Amino acid sequence: MDLTPIPSHMRTPPGNRRLLYRYILLAVLILLLISIVLIGYYKQQRFRQLHAAVTELTDVRSQVEQIDHAIQNMYAAENNFRLFTLTYQHEHLVNYITALRGITERLDSVEAQNRREGNLKGLLVDKAYKTGIYLEVRSMMDSLLALNTGWDTSQRTEVFRAPVIPIAREKVRVDSIISRTPVVPVKRKKLFGRLADAISNKSAKTDTVAGRQIVKTSVSLDTTGDGLQYSQQQMQKIHDYYNRAFRQISQGHAQLNRKEYDMVVSNDRLLKTLLSNLQLLKEDEMEAARQRQLALRNDIGAKLNELNTETLYIILLIGGLGLAILTLLWRNYRTGISLNSARHQAMRFSKLKSDFVASMSHEIRTPLSSVIGFSEQLGKTRLNTEQSEYVGAINLSANMLLSVVNNVLDFSKLEENKLTLESAPFSPGKVIDDIARGLHIKATEKGIGLQAACNFPREVTVNGDAFRLKQILFNLVGNAIKFTSRGEVTITATLRQIQGKMLLEVTVTDTGVGIDKKNLSHIFEEFTQAGAGSARAEGTGLGLTIVKKIIDLHGGEIQVTSTPGKGSAFRFSIPYKPSDAQMVLITKRPQEPAAVTMPRVSHVLLADDNTLNRRLLELILKKLKVNYRSAENGKEALKLLEEHDFDIVLTDIQMPVMDGLTLTHQIRLLKDPKKASLPILAITGNVVKEDLDKYMAAGMNGYILKPFREQDVLEKITSFSGKESPPVVESGAKK
Repeated sequence: MDLTPIPSHMRTPPGNRRLLYRYILLAVLILLLISIVLIGYYKQQRFRQLHAAVTELTDVRSQVEQIDHAIQNMYAAENNFRLFTLTYQHEHLVNYITALRGITERLDSVEAQNRREGNLKGLLVDKAYKTGIYLEVRSMMDSLLALNTGWDTSQRTEVFRAPVIPIAREKVRVDSIISRTPVVPVKRKKLFGRLADAISNKSAKTDTVAGRQIVKTSVSLDTTGDGLQYSQQQMQKIHDYYNRAFRQISQGHAQLNRKEYDMVVSNDRLLKTLLSNLQLLKEDEMEAARQRQLALRNDIGAKLNELNTETLYIILLIGGLGLAILTLLWRNYRTGISLNSARHQAMRFSKLKSDFVASMSHEIRTPLSSVIGFSEQLGKTRLNTEQSEYVGAINLSANMLLSVVNNVLDFSKLEENKLTLESAPFSPGKVIDDIARGLHIKATEKGIGLQAACNFPREVTVNGDAFRLKQILFNLVGNAIKFTSRGEVTITATLRQIQGKMLLEVTVTDTGVGIDKKNLSHIFEEFTQAGAGSARAEGTGLGLTIVKKIIDLHGGEIQVTSTPGKGSAFRFSIPYKPSDAQMVLITKRPQEPAAVTMPRVSHVLLADDNTLNRRLLELILKKLKVNYRSAENGKEALKLLEEHDFDIVLTDIQMPVMDGLTLTHQIRLLKDPKKASLPILAITGNVVKEDLDKYMAAGMNGYILKPFREQDVLEKITSFSGKESPPVVESGAKK
């Protein structure tokens, strides 16, 4: 099989090149915006650098001021130190330490910026340490000297003379018997020894006499002796001890004074060193500040020049971007106007297309109704074999033309999402049999077979749209017959229950020329046809497109497999709701329905301006043995209704003088309630749902769609027999 696509200029939407240009312009604008953001970030960096340079200039001035303050604090610290050494007031010590800490902090601040002060901080720490030691020692020694401020260690002090204290001596007189015993001499003792011996009754020497016996002992005191001399000796020793102590204290004090002098000299030397280094630091900092100021001045000048240049570029860029945006906005405004106009025009064209399709459908269905209706009536007469074939050919051609009209109309509905599905019980097996029986003549004419096999009972029913299933099968089977020159076309169907749904699976297989693999993905596109040759076959090219969209609308799937030269197979599946209704199969339609099927409909008012359609209806009503009166327009029909009694009104919609809707309105306004409530059925070739709803809203009770058959008219009239204005909303036959 082959695909004949529509011309490329019909498939390509207009305006793609302009749309591409707009996207390119939009991309350029986005790039420009990104560039502006990056330039803004770059300028922010430049501003930060400039701000840092200005801050550095300020910091240079601040460093010099820090050094000046450090020098002033150094003088203040020295004055506080001298005041403390003179007065020993704690306030001066606190001020001295605070001044030293302030100097340290200022030097740390300068050091953190340029690391230029060298040993200044070390000298300052050493000075503070030595000064602390000196103050501690000085405080302790002066506290000791304060206890001896009345002593003059440079002159000899007068010796303190103590009063004479008499010393009493005991005289012992012993009367005894003395034996001859040698005397041992004893060493002469000093004053304190003799005093101790006297107290303990020891004599200066011990006489040992053998056989001495004490008879009488007497003791007497002697106050004469050398006690004054002893006291003078003791006082002289005490005087010598204190003289030695005071001489040592004087020597320590002199040594402390020398150390104090050395500390003051060291402190003065440290101060001078600090001041000299601070002065050098100040001079170096001033020189460095001048160098940095010069460099920063040049750097700031260069940055300002770059900033001015960049600002100029940015102004130009923003100006160009603004112009581009204004241009784009203007074009967008013009495009919006054009789109709005195009939208209104498209809506108008869509309305015109819908009106055209509806008008075309009506205009085709009206004569087609006569062709199908009269051929049906002709087929019910006595005909020979040749005449029956002619009538069959007429019916086949009429049905094919009706299929084309239905495809065009359904495609229009699908494009506008206006196609709706009916839901009513029907037998899928009967639908398949009807399609196979209806297309059997076409297959026979081509010399091929047409077989249908259903793997489920014909009595099984489902809820769904039987007409749409017929439409799908008619298009698929008709397409298979069209492109099959030998062999046969086979329809196989299965019905099984899955998850509460009845899944209908149908496969249409042919032995035609097949479809190339490269064209399989295009067969469901609009205005394409599957064919074996290069010549385009008859048809609109909408059949498979409509099939695909209707199956999608059901929530089903369709697939196709094909082998070039061997044939194709279309498989589709549609889920239906299960139905409990039982279908009564009729194998043969009655040729002559009896009049007793509608006993209460005895008078029918018929209004139609088309002579053939009116003649066909009259023929059908006559065969049904129903009395009727005919009118060519609504005005005549209204006059007949006022003069006679009728059971039902059949009226065309588009008629001269008075149309069907106006006739309906006038009937409903009649004073006679029986006539005002008569059932009114529209005979129309317009199958657009909006128009059909409008007919029902105007007061009609139902409609019969063209082309109609005798059975359609019979069923409609029968459904309204003996009723007055029943609220019928069904859409009528879709044939």
